[in-house]
Amino acid sequence: MTTQTRFEEQTRPAERATTDEQRRTDDQPRTDEERRTDREPRTDEQTRTGERAAADGRAAAGEQPGPAEHPLSPGELRRVFGAFPTGVTAVAALVDGIPVGLAANSFTAVSLDPPLLSVCVAHTSTTWPLLADRARLGITVLSADQERACAQLAARSDDRFTGLDWHATEDGAVLLDGAGAWFDTSVEQHIRAGDHDIVLLRIHALEADHTVAPLVFHGSRFRRLEQTAAQNEARPTPRTTGTEESS
Repeated sequence: MTTQTRFEEQTRPAERATTDEQRRTDDQPRTDEERRTDREPRTDEQTRTGERAAADGRAAAGEQPGPAEHPLSPGELRRVFGAFPTGVTAVAALVDGIPVGLAANSFTAVSLDPPLLSVCVAHTSTTWPLLADRARLGITVLSADQERACAQLAARSDDRFTGLDWHATEDGAVLLDGAGAWFDTSVEQHIRAGDHDIVLLRIHALEADHTVAPLVFHGSRFRRLEQTAAQNEARPTPRTTGTEESS
């Protein structure tokens, strides 16, 4: 108690001195420049600069941005994401001599040099952990006639390859027959992204059958492309993979 009382007594004169000094400063007449500055409105640039400085200060202090005013529901996200039509791929490999695979419609051509593609897998997947450490992974772009194969690969089943025609490479990549395209790949990188992993895959070999119509997934259902032979002849074949357009 004695130490605390003595400390309080020592601080009181300093507090009084500070207050007296502030009072003397406030009593001094303001200059014309100070009064003019008070009257002048802030410009848009000054306001933006101040807002940026405040935001930088909050970031430096470790403050995180607040939650969105209207959180997006998973159902709404799926519905709107579904407006973008995609193909469907099978990701598969041999595990202890048995074909193991899953269906993924989040297939993307990433790079020409080096040759890279990507697929996304959910953290809740029980199949991906079996495939993640395989030396090679086969990526099959399913055809319009492989809707059943897609359903099997997406099902919760111990044997998803029953009744399916497939073959394996020497390195264990599994590819489905009768598809539109095939890629022999290896895992280049995992990128954690929310509730999924973006899996970057290096392409070692590839092949395509351009006479085969693709399986299309749109609006949470499978679709088929309908195009006449005349339309196919009139429309030139693109010379790029689409990577340039997206960059």
